[in-house]
Amino acid sequence: MNLLKSMSIYTVSNLSRQAIGFILLPVITNYLSAGENGDLTTITSIVTLLGSFMILSAPGAINLEYFRQDQGQENFPTYVSSALVNPLILFLILTLLSFLFGPTLANWLEIAAHWIYVIPLLALTTLLPQVLSIIYQARSQPLQYAAYNLSMTTLDLLFSILLIIGLSMNWEGRIIGNFGTKILFGFIALFLLYRSRLLRFKFNWAYTKDALFFGLPLILHILSANVMDLSDQLFIREMIGREELGVYSIGYKVGMIILILQAAVVMAWQPFLFKKLKEITQQKKKEIVQLSYLIMIGLVIAAGVLKLISPLIFKYFVLSPEYQVGIKYVGIIALAYVFLGWYKMFSSYIIYTKNNKYLSYIAIFNIIFNLLLNYFLIKNYGTMGAAYATAISYFSFFVITAIVSHRVYPMPWLTAFGKA
Repeated sequence: MNLLKSMSIYTVSNLSRQAIGFILLPVITNYLSAGENGDLTTITSIVTLLGSFMILSAPGAINLEYFRQDQGQENFPTYVSSALVNPLILFLILTLLSFLFGPTLANWLEIAAHWIYVIPLLALTTLLPQVLSIIYQARSQPLQYAAYNLSMTTLDLLFSILLIIGLSMNWEGRIIGNFGTKILFGFIALFLLYRSRLLRFKFNWAYTKDALFFGLPLILHILSANVMDLSDQLFIREMIGREELGVYSIGYKVGMIILILQAAVVMAWQPFLFKKLKEITQQKKKEIVQLSYLIMIGLVIAAGVLKLISPLIFKYFVLSPEYQVGIKYVGIIALAYVFLGWYKMFSSYIIYTKNNKYLSYIAIFNIIFNLLLNYFLIKNYGTMGAAYATAISYFSFFVITAIVSHRVYPMPWLTAFGKA
């Protein structure tokens, strides 16, 4: 299946997942107060942050092993099983820590302690769906990817609506609906992987170690993006209030359409790029760079279109007047995710060459930079400062990564459109 067709299927699938946010916008803005939505945003953001750490890039290690076959094609199922050991060990450790420090965190966030205790479990539910999805990507099976993820999205939507409206479970109903669905589809993923002979309950500690060493340098790299997503929310909650966080999160959700779009593009792009790099020529390098520029420009255009249609989105999907002010955050957040998409395209070269340590160095800088930006910009510009901090952080992420990427794998970025 060609690149454009794959991108189209991944885009439709991922935009359909984001459609949950739109379909639920009338539900959330009509049935949840801004404060309750702030609590929902806080819990889901912590789960995302912890999940990125817990999973230890196991899906990424599996993806790269599929292409490089360093351990041999016949050993790939054992590699998959072995790579999953690391997240399970971390799950047990983090569960223990949640019971030790949960009450303190619960008091600080003013959220019931039982939600803190189950956060590691909620984070773990994303593991197997991610593994199956990334294998579908690696095998260039966007139709299977779409079928699995669209089914999960549909059930998530129906389950959440039932719990929020039918059973009056407010923001807790959304969390139970979302993660209950992921638990179910985690078991489905386990069955499909085993049936496809891509998973065997056989372990090799050398493979576990290989996946660990792949993932460790990437922890800070992955955490940095999630810290940026969480830090602005925590700063807003502490410096301004949970109600303002609830309003901000609505504008953020609309701007995140670009996140879903660029994620879909990267899903199709990375397998395409890795295959090209395996048998690279100077002409192929030029073609890759030319296509990269087209994709980067396409993301900018998409962000502009989203900004233009955002008044219609708020008019028909955001029912409560108290959330309407969130529209002012859409354009900045959309632009921030354009920069994140550009960053991902350049980071693929660093990952392919297994120079993941550089991504860790970049991540350390960006986490510190983002935290400082959030504090000073929110202090001076209020909630809008958080949106500015996100955009500036992702742009710096992109620029530094592009420079490092060119050093570890030079590409003709400035000469691709010249004469051969």
